[in-house]
Amino acid sequence: MTLLVSSLLILASSASVSTVKAATTTSVFLYITEGAQTVTANGTTMSQGASTTFTSGNTETFKVTPFSGFTFLCFVYADSSGSVTSTDNPFPKTLSGACSLEAVCIPTSNSTATTSGSGSATIVVFAAIGGTTDPAGSTNATHSYSGYTIGHSTTLTQTPGTNFKFLCWMVQVTSANVYTSSSLTFTPAASGTAIQAIWIPTSSSVTLPAASPTPTPKVDEFSSLVVAVLAIALVACAFGTYAYAKKHRSSASSP
Repeated sequence: MTLLVSSLLILASSASVSTVKAATTTSVFLYITEGAQTVTANGTTMSQGASTTFTSGNTETFKVTPFSGFTFLCFVYADSSGSVTSTDNPFPKTLSGACSLEAVCIPTSNSTATTSGSGSATIVVFAAIGGTTDPAGSTNATHSYSGYTIGHSTTLTQTPGTNFKFLCWMVQVTSANVYTSSSLTFTPAASGTAIQAIWIPTSSSVTLPAASPTPTPKVDEFSSLVVAVLAIALVACAFGTYAYAKKHRSSASSP
């Protein structure tokens, strides 16, 4: 009897030890561009410029919802093993260690905002994965620079980090604009300007979509043919009428 009780106690203690094994956790730091309204992980909204804790080894599905007037371009994911881009939305990823995630959304169309006047302007420079800017960026909107002059151009520069390449600048004044020049020269506005440089891994094949050309008004080919046929018919008819009238006059004037 004593042996049976001892055996049961050993089995019970072994079972409790195996079930108490603690799950390890990891964190994901989120960056977003101005065009991204929300980013969720398995349906739970994440906070911009903050870390969210997850269970290591779990697959999390990230999804971005762009603001109106913006479209999703890619996710940029980076951890200790390297960086990748994904054009999947939702984007499933198995997390094995601390990482950063950036949701990149770009405007569906560009319209350059005009500025005028004088006085002091403020710009907000956002940080992103993959590089640094001058002036430096921050992950939240409280990091701003003042003293710029409204209506006078200024220049920002960017430096890609190791294994990253520059993709574009995102500039939000009264409208959103994308610029692909290495350095950014822009005109601050009285309403303030939000700026972010975007970098992607050097191995990435993600590119900006080609700008939609302005439609050129043109006459439909069938309509053109109809117009041409009608024009020829009218000319022929007019010429025939003229020839008939001329012949009739000649006949009438003959003795």
